[in-house]
Formats: sequence, C-alpha cells, structure tokens
Amino acid sequence: MRAAESVSLPAGAGYRLPLQWFAAEAAAATVVVMPALGMGARFYQPLALAMQDKGINVALLEQRGHGDTPWRASRRCDWGFRETLINEIPAALEWLTATAPHQPVYLMGHSLGGHYAAMAAGLYPQQVNGVILAACGSPWVGGFNGDTARKLTWLCRLIPPACALLGYYPGKQLGFGDREARTLMTDWLAVAKTNRYQASGLSQDLDSGIAAYTGPVLCLRMQDDVFAPRDAVHAVSDKFIQAEVEHRVFNAQVLGDKADHFRWARTPATVAETIQGWLERVLSQ
Repeated sequence: MRAAESVSLPAGAGYRLPLQWFAAEAAAATVVVMPALGMGARFYQPLALAMQDKGINVALLEQRGHGDTPWRASRRCDWGFRETLINEIPAALEWLTATAPHQPVYLMGHSLGGHYAAMAAGLYPQQVNGVILAACGSPWVGGFNGDTARKLTWLCRLIPPACALLGYYPGKQLGFGDREARTLMTDWLAVAKTNRYQASGLSQDLDSGIAAYTGPVLCLRMQDDVFAPRDAVHAVSDKFIQAEVEHRVFNAQVLGDKADHFRWARTPATVAETIQGWLERVLSQ
C-alpha cells in the first residue's frame, strides 16, 4: 500500500485544510474527492488507493469539523457552504496547479461532497474539467416518497430549533449526519425545501452557474441507496443542462457488497474501474 503525502493548506480565517495526496505513476488526470456529510476523509482512503492503482492522481480533502481538522462545530465555531466553496476548494485547486501542472482536474464528491463539486464547477468552470457525483441526491423532499419523505419532512422541522438551542446541529441525536455547523445545515435546509443551492453570505446564483457548465459529468448511483434514490439523484444531475451527463447504476452483485449509500467507498474496485474508463473516454475526446 502506497503512503499518501499529507498537506495542510491555508484556507481562510485561520483554518488549514488537510489534504491527502495520492500520486500515481504516469497519471493523466487528477480527481479531487470530497466526503459526505459527517464523514472524515479517512473513510475514502480505499477509494483513493484504488484510483491511484488505476493511474489516477487523487487529492482527498478533509471535511471541516471532522477527521483530522481541529475545528468542531459549536455556538462560537460556525461555517456554511461558503467556506468550502470560496476558501477550501480554491486552496486545493491552487495547490494542484503547482503540484500537478497542466493536468486536468475532476471534482468528485460523495453526497454533500457531490453538491460541493457541482457548485464549484459552476463557480470555477475554467479550473474544473469535469464532475463525478457519487451517491449524490438532493435532500429536496420532492425527490423522496413514503416513509423516507415523512422522516425528511420532520428532520427539516427539527433542524432550526435544535441549532438555535445548542448553537450547532446534533446529527447523532437526530439520526442524520454528525455534529455539524448550524450555518451549514441552514444552507442544506434551503436545498431540502427548494432544490436550489444557497451559500449564506455568497451572492452568486449557484444554480445558474451549474446550468452554464459544459464539462462532462459522471453520475454514480447505488441501487439500494435510500438517501440518494433515482429521483433525488436526477434532481442534482438535471441541473447540468448544458453538460454531457453519463449515469451509471451499481447493484450489490456488481459491487461485491451492499449497494447502499456508504459501502461502495469501502469496496471501491468497480467504482474505480468505472471512473478510469470514463476518464479515458473524456480525455480522448
């Protein structure tokens, strides 16, 4: 197993972004991987190593408030989508420009990380050559049915009072996510209610940026994923109205494990092979 290089990048307001760099031999592209809500970067190391073995450079970003970051959400320590979009992703892109110059960069995100990838592609289209959405569904209530829709509706009602009372979002107690920043969950809640992105303190129309993006998009859906079923996934991918979007669906037999929201990242061989094939096609065009 090859060791990753650990890097700490300044990312605004005293925060330093932990980045793990998995450099591949003779790589033709770099994939930036961003975690799901409540997940630390370490969870995605098997995925990063699998892609590295396929000849793909991987930059694995830590999620603020989790894993190797010293920051934890509290009443005094708060952030939202804006900090990731304006400070952290640009810091990673700048570092990659110096570290792997002239290489195309593809943003890959799992769940919340996929939302960041989509929004960043709209904000920085000249720096983002393509997008990979993995198990990324909109939390918009209209994308769900039955019991899941009812639970999501109740969660949306509980988020504001819980954040007001504690100063942060108590995800473990509410059964969704982890300890999260209240502004981040306010931004998330706006998507759940409207299926439109907002980043508190940011004036750009994020959905318009995505609609104008023309790079290739790969959308990976897990067949038994209750957090990102088909309609929720398309509620995100359909925002890319000018991009060529390719959808791939994985079942348990193909993955060799449960085809749910998380297990694919721990047994990632099939997903890594799919990404490799997609990159080869788009790079040859």
